[in-house]
Amino acid sequence: MELEKIYEKYSDILSNKQVLVNIGDGWERIVVELLAAVKIYQDVSLGKGDYKPVIFDSIRSKEGWLEIEFRGGDGVVAEIANFSRILSFKTCELCGNMGKLYCSEKWMHWSNKKTLCAPHAIKLFYYRIT
Repeated sequence: MELEKIYEKYSDILSNKQVLVNIGDGWERIVVELLAAVKIYQDVSLGKGDYKPVIFDSIRSKEGWLEIEFRGGDGVVAEIANFSRILSFKTCELCGNMGKLYCSEKWMHWSNKKTLCAPHAIKLFYYRIT
C-alpha cells in the first residue's frame, strides 16, 4: 500500500501527512497493521468510559526500530504500539524478512543503526551488533 493510500485510509488517526517518516518497505506492513488494529479498537471503544481518541503524531525509524508517538487511547493502544515496536526489532526494514540490529560503523555509538536481514546488511556493509 503506498503512503498516500495509508494517509487516506487512516486520516482520522494520523495528525497530518508527515506522520510516517523514513519507513522502509519492510516495515510498511507492521505500520499498516498497527493503524488497522488501533482503528478497529478505537471504533469499538469510543464513547465508553474515559477513552480519548488516538492521534498518531509520528511513526518513524529511529536507531533501528520504530518510534511511535501518539496522544490519547489507553493501555490497550499502548500495548498495540509496543508490540509493533518489538516487531520492528526483528524485521528487516527494507524487505520484511527476519532481521537483526546492525550498525554502519564498528564504533556503535557514532553509527547509523538499522534492523536488516543478513543479505541487506552485507549489501550495505553494515556490522552486526551482538
